[in-house]
Amino acid sequence: MNKILLLLVSLLTIPALGADPAPGGDYWSHRLRIAIDVPYGEDAAQVADVYTQGQRVGEPTWFEPSEKPRPTLLWIHGGGWVGGDKRSQFPQAIHFLERGWDVVNINYRQGPGTAPLAVDDALCAYKWTVERAREIGASPEHIVVSGASAGGHLALMVGLLNSTGNHPCRVSVQPQAIVNWFGITDIEAVESYLAQKRPAGNYALSWVGQKSRVAQISADYSPLSFITDDTPPIITIHGTADSVVPYDQAEALHFALSTPNRLVTLNGGKHGGFSDAQYQEAMAAIFEFISENN
Repeated sequence: MNKILLLLVSLLTIPALGADPAPGGDYWSHRLRIAIDVPYGEDAAQVADVYTQGQRVGEPTWFEPSEKPRPTLLWIHGGGWVGGDKRSQFPQAIHFLERGWDVVNINYRQGPGTAPLAVDDALCAYKWTVERAREIGASPEHIVVSGASAGGHLALMVGLLNSTGNHPCRVSVQPQAIVNWFGITDIEAVESYLAQKRPAGNYALSWVGQKSRVAQISADYSPLSFITDDTPPIITIHGTADSVVPYDQAEALHFALSTPNRLVTLNGGKHGGFSDAQYQEAMAAIFEFISENN
């Protein structure tokens, strides 16, 4: 936790993108409480790092959550469903924290042959985040779910399965918006692409475990299978030169959507490899989209 706090202090002067600076001026780290490895389920992998806005009040309670209702970012890391860890994801939270958001940054069950456990965990982490918001005075109606790559897929599934179906962790509150950073939208299509272009890195097949299961897992857990007129607002950021999750995954998703959506195309962008100008364009578009769908 000390390393996280040092990183936070070192980044205090990063300017806000597409929104006003956080209330209280440039210095805001004192308003955060950081809790590491908070369980949202019974499995050891079902833990989150939780950043709560509030005030340090000293003894005896030391910290009190803000009395003002505030939005929450639920962030889901990538790694092809077989790797990755929340500990490397703190930079994804900075621009939300400086705007006064709470952040829940999760781990989930992952690894070869574990499909579809990551989807179940993402849904249950969202339910836990909604319940937490109600308990501490945050705003359960203003939770944005976001992730990158496999995390983008899981963020999409949170929004889509929470608006249809009978998942045991489904709740009555939909996400305010989904922010999808180059996520997988058709598992079978990505597996086929990787089998041809990157066979040594076919993370989709690794996650599913057996080729014979790919079609069924794809039908049951691909975002494209669950789009309805109740789908939450979705914004996608995707580079045209992505060789890990091809850009046409984003195009297919947004062609199919009828609810509010936006596709931010970053020309020449690779898998998370964008220029400073492209990252700023993406972040500005994200906060604009969230504001439009408040």
